Amino acid sequence: MIIIEVEQGSAEWHAIRAKHLTASEAPVMMNASSKMRRNELLHMKATGSEKEVCDWVQKNLFDKGHAQEAAARIIVEKMIDEELYPATGSDDEGRLLASFDGMTMVGDVLYEHKMWNEKLAQAVRDENLDPEYYWQLEQQLLVSAAEYVCFVCSDGTRTNFVSMDYYPVAGRDKQLLAGWDQFEKEDRKSTRLNSSHQYYL
Repeated sequence: MIIIEVEQGSAEWHAIRAKHLTASEAPVMMNASSKMRRNELLHMKATGSEKEVCDWVQKNLFDKGHAQEAAARIIVEKMIDEELYPATGSDDEGRLLASFDGMTMVGDVLYEHKMWNEKLAQAVRDENLDPEYYWQLEQQLLVSAAEYVCFVCSDGTRTNFVSMDYYPVAGRDKQLLAGWDQFEKEDRKSTRLNSSHQYYL
């Protein structure tokens, strides 16, 4: 893995994400996301645009989520008796990217946090994640070669906090890579069509 020295959420981080196939986009690419359609992602990659975020979403989801993530990280550090550091890295080919809510110094354990909701919390208790979540984890593991991800659903407190250790599932890495291969073919086609359209305008 190649560690990229960049602050998550910064303009530089967004610019780097635009040039890579990211872990958070993996569920969208695999048609498993409830938040974005695959065609929307193709359009974003083809045009170099990003989904706009309004102030309310920034404050009540992203900022709030980051605060909860930081608070829960302290709980996880006590659980595993190691410090965790937010990081961003790509695979050795510079193709796949993953941003980690936390990673141990030696890189064997990752930490991923999601905001509290009862449905996801129950899935974590059952250790039965939906594809919407596990494709992101599979890419994080693929990029980092870590042993497992400590996956947490919480509001940053011990009251509403559940966790599970997610290990790579045999065969999913191949499905993920095949999915990205197909996506890139479609992306190249979409980019050509978009360029032709702009030319004739």
